[in-house]
Amino acid sequence: MDYIRYMKQGQEVVVAAEEILQDKRFSWRERKEKTMKLFELYEKAGYPEYAARTKDCATFLQFGEYANGDRRLQAANFCKLRLCPMCISRRAKRSAWLLSRILDRVEQEHRAKFLFLTLTIRSVEGHELGAAISDLTRAWERFQGQRQIERSFPGWFRAIEITSKWTRNGAVYHPHIHAICAVDADYFSRESRKNGKYLHQADLIGRWQKALRVDYRPSVRIQTTRAQAGDGQALASGGGKAAAEAGKYAVKDDEYIDPRIPERRAVEILRDYTEALHKRRLTGFGGWMREAARALDAENLEDGDLVRVDEESIRTDVAELAVTFRWRFGAGDYILSGRDINPLRVKQEPVREVPEQPATLPMDDKDKDLSDDMHQFWVYDDKSPWD
Repeated sequence: MDYIRYMKQGQEVVVAAEEILQDKRFSWRERKEKTMKLFELYEKAGYPEYAARTKDCATFLQFGEYANGDRRLQAANFCKLRLCPMCISRRAKRSAWLLSRILDRVEQEHRAKFLFLTLTIRSVEGHELGAAISDLTRAWERFQGQRQIERSFPGWFRAIEITSKWTRNGAVYHPHIHAICAVDADYFSRESRKNGKYLHQADLIGRWQKALRVDYRPSVRIQTTRAQAGDGQALASGGGKAAAEAGKYAVKDDEYIDPRIPERRAVEILRDYTEALHKRRLTGFGGWMREAARALDAENLEDGDLVRVDEESIRTDVAELAVTFRWRFGAGDYILSGRDINPLRVKQEPVREVPEQPATLPMDDKDKDLSDDMHQFWVYDDKSPWD
């Protein structure tokens, strides 16, 4: 049997390898290691509160375990900061799942097809990033408010993403919009091309330039759910790939958490992102997509539960066991800290038949004991994973 050793309060601790968290669905250790790097960067960037929250993020994970050994996360302590690698990954997984459900509903209710648009503006420096995001949001409102766009795209979802690159003058940022647009089933037909419902790439570029109110031709990329000659690159399958792409979070954590990036550069990028993204809503729905999101209680993709992020989640009262792992800073890994009978699992006992006692007769002590058993009762396991 393999073991790992680490120091805790000056004492060596030996742990069997089988007590280390293994989860094929999510790379917990890798994400937590990145979060610890973010903790260090936040301290150097001058954000002590954010540093403390990232250090404590996901130090407690509790899984519900089936009788067959399969596990599903049922409790955790996430910090929910925008730039936390752990929370970014969980949020992206949740967003892609919810978007897929929304697209499925729109497809079923309206026989819709989908376009995936990428709308851009010129790159900006760090001190201009916040204003650029505001300009991008207002331009989208003008874009989707155009009568022709409303006619061609009766439903949409949009998300802002930002990428960066380093130049000799410092970091340069490229904010842009990813949008999934629902279109009528006949959008690609010859009739739609004749009556103007179908929009060519040149049409979209002109309309996006008008919405941006700029004197240059911005870039507009179109992808479709099936190949359309000359107008876009086909998506692999329906809206699934579009949901995964649009569900990605606003920034990529490897732009500031990477051992190859000099620390000074990483701190600058982190500070620019932190200031520019503070209290901003970066996603939105409209038309058919908003109706579907409301029906599914999925309008808010930026906040919400980071524990149950897909359809594989289970009810907490179904699991046989509650298995708890804690992040051990000395070991640099998640170590088993508790394995208990699930206190939320309810077991129903059979009803015992007892004769009814006449209401007019007094009860002696024996009868009183029987009366306590006259009703069906529930038994809760009294062990607790928090003991």
